[in-house]
Amino acid sequence: MTARNQLPIVVVGAGSAGIVVASRLAEDPTNSVLLLESGSGLGGSSLRNYMVGMTGMHDDFEWERDFGCAGWNWDTARKTFNAMPDLLQDVQPSEAGQVDSALVEAADRAGVPRIARLARDAHSGQGAGYCSLTRSNGVRHSVLETYFNPVRSQSNFAARVNAVVDSVVMDGVRAVGVRLSNGEHIEARGVVVCAGAIATPVLLRRSNITRPGVGIGLRDHPSIAITLALKQPQHSTIRIGANVRTSSQKGYADIHVLSLNETDELGKFGALIAGVMHVHSRGEVKYDSATGMGEPMFNSLSDERDLEAMRDAVRYVYELAISQPISGIADAILSDANGTSAHWIGTASDREIDDWALRQVGAYSHAAGSCAMGSSRDEMAVVNERAEVIGHQNLWLCDASILPTLPRANTHLPVVMVANRVTAMLRETLG
Repeated sequence: MTARNQLPIVVVGAGSAGIVVASRLAEDPTNSVLLLESGSGLGGSSLRNYMVGMTGMHDDFEWERDFGCAGWNWDTARKTFNAMPDLLQDVQPSEAGQVDSALVEAADRAGVPRIARLARDAHSGQGAGYCSLTRSNGVRHSVLETYFNPVRSQSNFAARVNAVVDSVVMDGVRAVGVRLSNGEHIEARGVVVCAGAIATPVLLRRSNITRPGVGIGLRDHPSIAITLALKQPQHSTIRIGANVRTSSQKGYADIHVLSLNETDELGKFGALIAGVMHVHSRGEVKYDSATGMGEPMFNSLSDERDLEAMRDAVRYVYELAISQPISGIADAILSDANGTSAHWIGTASDREIDDWALRQVGAYSHAAGSCAMGSSRDEMAVVNERAEVIGHQNLWLCDASILPTLPRANTHLPVVMVANRVTAMLRETLG
């Protein structure tokens, strides 16, 4: 069989979502698929992240109930997760780094239940365990191995790198192609934008697609690190190998503590990272029409509920840090890059912790929500439940930007799950 239409479906962006969408579309030989990537390589964050694979909590995916996204609920998400070919391999105690092992032991002594495959447990509000990593036989297994390689040589599939898309070409409300930054115009049967939570809304704005929700609702998991000055330097092959999940005073399963085995090239420092996983603060991707560029503004901890949860997270991780399993491997615990001892946290007021947290807060690089999925009746929704840009034809979005809420997990596996579901819908539509 050959492609029924010589015009390709153009997929913009070859990160975790774009690779899945393009590869799974190309599995149908009647589809012609062109994958465009602006950088020098394919695979996106799946080639650079710490390989931690998490699904999140069950009620992170009740989008039909919470946002009017028909057909999107935990039952369908769970079935998709279970059917995905992505490989997850559990970290074994024998290969864990010293910070990993110390964190698990500290949590155990604090009465936290040990949960096997915690990262895939979608119900327990508290637990500790070693991480599951996206790898096979100890080697990173990215979306390239899982999705791209099986179809890369097919005649109906092509991929181009260093192809910077300037805008989607529209004929009225219908997408008919893309324009590259070098002026090249590529005709298309349809366009799927998978450029990520920062670049996707910018690309839509440059294409004069101006639904009110474009760029609005950006969020990330705020995080803060307590640094460990290790007694014995180490060089672990695993950067993050253990996780503790607990609840703040007003939340549920909304705090994660991750071990970071090395923070410097000499292996002298590690860290415990406290993250607030149920996020209320909202930001935006600000667009400059003069330059055609965008700037992310996360506004982390701007919502009082997030600040309160971070306060609880900081106190919790401090108690773990001063416990014997962790103090046994660290000469000192530090609260900033200047080498300040973190022991002030033990007697600090709420205000002191809040002020410090607002200065120190970083991001998990889990940007999401800037072009959220929702009901077609919701003027702030950018795509409907089939990932179609509302009010437009032959134009879809599929990346972290369309997540209507941020799962209590890193975004890699949830985004791959969404990409698998959206691609199944796309194949239905195109067929």
